[in-house]
Amino acid sequence: MDKVIVTALLVIAGVTAAGLMMTTLTPIIGSSSQSVVESQKVLSQRIQTDFNITAVHADSDVSVKAWIKNVGGANISFLEQSDVFVSSTDKTQFVFLCYEDPVSCTENKWSAFEKDGETKKTGYWTEGETIQLTLSLKNDALSKLVQGTRTYNFEFATSNGVKSAYQFKYGQ
Repeated sequence: MDKVIVTALLVIAGVTAAGLMMTTLTPIIGSSSQSVVESQKVLSQRIQTDFNITAVHADSDVSVKAWIKNVGGANISFLEQSDVFVSSTDKTQFVFLCYEDPVSCTENKWSAFEKDGETKKTGYWTEGETIQLTLSLKNDALSKLVQGTRTYNFEFATSNGVKSAYQFKYGQ
C-alpha cells in the first residue's frame, strides 16, 4: 500500500512539474520567436535597401546638389531621418547637415526634392526613383568650397543604416 501512495505522489508531482514548465516556458518561447521574426524583417528591409549617388555638383561655394537613385528592391521610408555629411578627403573639414527643419536647423541643412528639383519630396522614396538633395552650407562651414583644388566627400546614409559616399570637386 505504501508503494501505491508513493507512486501516486510521484505521478502528481511529475504532472505538476510538467505543467509549471509548460506554463513558464511557453510565453518565453513565443516572445523569443517573435523577436527573431522581427529582426529577420528588419534585416530583410536593410538588405533590400540600396541606392546609387549618381552625381554631385557644387554650383556655388555654399550650395551643393546631389542626385540619388533608389536601386534597391524596397521603398525607403523616413527620408527626413537620413544623415548627410560633407567632408574634405584629407579629413581636415567635416560638416554634418540636418534636415531642413527651420526650428532646430538654422545653419547647414539639406532638402529633398523630386528629380525636377522644384517639387518637395514627400512620402516613400520608391524603387527606381531619383531624388535631388539640395545642401545649403553656412558660409564658413567648409571654409567655403575651394574651386578645383580640393576634393570633397558627399556621404548619405538612410535611417536603417545603409550608406554610400561620392567624391566631387567644386567647379567640376
